[in-house]
Amino acid sequence: MHNARLAWLVSICVLLVLTLVSAVTLTAQIGGGGSIQGVISDQSGAIIPSAKVVATNTATGVTHTRETTESGVYSISPLPVGDYDVAVTAQGFQTTIRKAVHVDALSTVTVDVRLQIGETATQVTVSAEAPMLRTEDVRMGQTIQQELYTALPLAMGNAPRSPLGFVGLLPGITGGGGNNDAGRVFGGQANSQEVYVEGVALTNPVVQGEVRNIGLGVSVEAVDQFQLETAGAAVQFSGQGATNFVIKSGTNQFHGAVYEYFRNTVLDARGFFARRDTPEHQNQFGASVGGPIVRNRMFFFSNYDGFRYTTESAGAFASVPTLAMRRGDFSELTAPIFDPLTTSTNSAGVRTRSQFPGNIIPANRISKASEYFQSFLPAPVNGGLQSNFLTTLPFGYNNDNTTNKVDLTLNEKHSASFLFSKGHRGQATLYRSGGNNLPLPYADTRAVDEHTLTTQAKYNWVPTGNIVNQMSYGYARFNVPITNVTVEGQHMSKAGIQGLPPGEALDSFPEIAFGGPNSPTGWRGTNSRAFLDLTNTFTLQDNLQWTVGKHSVTFGGEVQWNQINGKERLLGSFATWNFSNLQTAGFNAAGTLQTSQGHSYASYLLGALNSANVTDDFVVGTGGRYRTYSSWVQDTYKATKKLTLILGLRYDIMTPYVEVADRVSFLDPDQPNPAIGGFPGALVFAGDGPNSCNCRTPVK
Repeated sequence: MHNARLAWLVSICVLLVLTLVSAVTLTAQIGGGGSIQGVISDQSGAIIPSAKVVATNTATGVTHTRETTESGVYSISPLPVGDYDVAVTAQGFQTTIRKAVHVDALSTVTVDVRLQIGETATQVTVSAEAPMLRTEDVRMGQTIQQELYTALPLAMGNAPRSPLGFVGLLPGITGGGGNNDAGRVFGGQANSQEVYVEGVALTNPVVQGEVRNIGLGVSVEAVDQFQLETAGAAVQFSGQGATNFVIKSGTNQFHGAVYEYFRNTVLDARGFFARRDTPEHQNQFGASVGGPIVRNRMFFFSNYDGFRYTTESAGAFASVPTLAMRRGDFSELTAPIFDPLTTSTNSAGVRTRSQFPGNIIPANRISKASEYFQSFLPAPVNGGLQSNFLTTLPFGYNNDNTTNKVDLTLNEKHSASFLFSKGHRGQATLYRSGGNNLPLPYADTRAVDEHTLTTQAKYNWVPTGNIVNQMSYGYARFNVPITNVTVEGQHMSKAGIQGLPPGEALDSFPEIAFGGPNSPTGWRGTNSRAFLDLTNTFTLQDNLQWTVGKHSVTFGGEVQWNQINGKERLLGSFATWNFSNLQTAGFNAAGTLQTSQGHSYASYLLGALNSANVTDDFVVGTGGRYRTYSSWVQDTYKATKKLTLILGLRYDIMTPYVEVADRVSFLDPDQPNPAIGGFPGALVFAGDGPNSCNCRTPVK
């Protein structure tokens, strides 16, 4: 094993060396910024070393200075999105200024300049040229700028307008466009994309490509650009395709906006079959402002976005017991109702039961608990046994988020940026949707709160004219507590049922299923239970770019700490109760139970359970932990004036998953099992306690 690891390490080192020697390449941008690169020469085409190249952001006045190598090559990266004036000076040559060079995130713009002999004080300004072909940028994908967002009809639904609204319409993409789906690239698997904010991965530890930190936490109005990388992306980016979001920055001028988008029922047309318009009210509103804190040095941008949505479920039928059934009168049924207390077995072993006279259960036989639980039932709307209740339920969502960014330039060698984004989506009512089409407390619904948090810090250092280092740190959190909306009612205690464990089993309205012919719709369900999902991702990334000779080489690495925290039963317990017609069915002459007789609601009134389940957890929560390590090298090699080689190398390692407190067990096929005479194959536990493996995971 040791020799194999050593051989693998040597192979990686050899690959890295070969990468540099044979001109490993890719675009010269690093992090989430863009890049300007090119060759400086004189009018005869001879290269000019040690020329000074200065790119000035026309909106902020911030300058970025680099020097050409002995091969006349320069690279200016990372550059924030914007327009730049590029000035080139060299001893014995006139200063040349290329105006209005536009740089997008992740893009590489080539600006080759030929200097004229003369005094440096003399300037040659090039202010109007045909659009530059980006011959050294081999990325395949799409950049969508903020101006396009505002021009396209991004729709609201159960969440605010999403920056991902048109992902599914881009070439090579299927799916996507929602608040938790980044789409599939070129037929790839679902959730195989990776999501980035300004070049820092926004990895969800459970579902790669999860985008609710963006869809719920970042307003469309706060996004400056969005890139979808489908092929040819820099090796810094993982996943089968990558999406990158760039947040707006402040400039030397104050800019602000106030906005509202709305839809309302009064503007809608009634459907062809509908008797009335379905109520629907959607409002998305907010404000943003950006500007200088210190001109040419420090800038801010801030956005608040609010979203309100209320509507109702489509009218749908459910089945409720008739008013007579609630009194114990099942005379409207053709199936006979039998008394389970009369069950007996004769000398021949044949079982029998007696039918309730007139199919009516005596009032003194009806369970007090059953009377309490049915007391909230709505009345039927027709005389049918099935589909006899019709209603619509109100539901909606409220979303609030804020996005804030500060950019700071201390001098030409040191600069930094800071980003903070937070969002929250909650329900406007206790109903999540139509569910089982019953009102509370019978509705199969729950209260879901979605909290997103994204923070980021970047530091850029330019120690020399041809070296730049960028260190980035990001933190992403997605917290989804889900609440049982009936748990505060303490219904089981009020019904007189005792002995249940604390939590949902004791306090919530019961989760009841009915089975058999003409059974009513079940009460509550699996979508009513409380649980918790919480993920944290910590990302540390560093990129160092070195421009030497004809190469612009970037060395990079990334470490991610991933945390998955869950509580399947948030309140520690839950219970399910099942009633069937079998408990009130009769037997034929041979003593066989007749499955077409009886009724589940009659069994319910008598308290005759078919089955029940009570779960009481000692360990409610678990926490998964794992780390990922990534390293890469990339280079833009200007082999000739007309040839640039594009290659790259990336290596990823994901460590095995462990539980934070070693609350996990697994089968060891080699462990002697004393329960079966020492034969191999026994359950062992992580950690260092009894019957443990003295390890955290069985994975090597």
